Amino acid sequence: MIFQGSREVEFEPGRGKIPVVRRRKGLGSAIGSGIAHNFAMTRVLLVEDSSDILYVMQMELEWLGYTVYVAANAQAGIEIARLSHPDVIVSDLGLPEEDGFEFIKRIRKTKELAAVPAIALTGFGEPRDVQQALSLGFTAHLTKPVEGNELADLIEKLTTSRLERKAA
Repeated sequence: MIFQGSREVEFEPGRGKIPVVRRRKGLGSAIGSGIAHNFAMTRVLLVEDSSDILYVMQMELEWLGYTVYVAANAQAGIEIARLSHPDVIVSDLGLPEEDGFEFIKRIRKTKELAAVPAIALTGFGEPRDVQQALSLGFTAHLTKPVEGNELADLIEKLTTSRLERKAA
């Protein structure tokens, strides 16, 4: 177990070498929002090639109480998704080597990931970009910049809908 500031990083048994970030006990009121406990079990895979954007989004989602796995490209995103079994995927479309469109096609062809909700979070906001993202397998589309609470609301909506479908 490793402590990084107010966070503790450890590796979950059976999950490979994917870091899991948890809040240190006793800091709940000092870190995160009042709604953080509602999302404590939600695992988010964040795929973004800009290290600055990736860092800010990761910190914001962790502050809101999510468990966040990060990848800087599509190949790493696929590998981490297979190991971490995320509840939702948030991906940029303008990724290096293999773009977000190819990434989501591969996700949808992977049996254990095919039904995971996926959000295209990108600077590509033209109607044709939105339509292409949705037609290739993204569940939703948001244009950057986006407020953390807006993203959290969409994550909550998508994960709640998925749980309701599983329960039915």
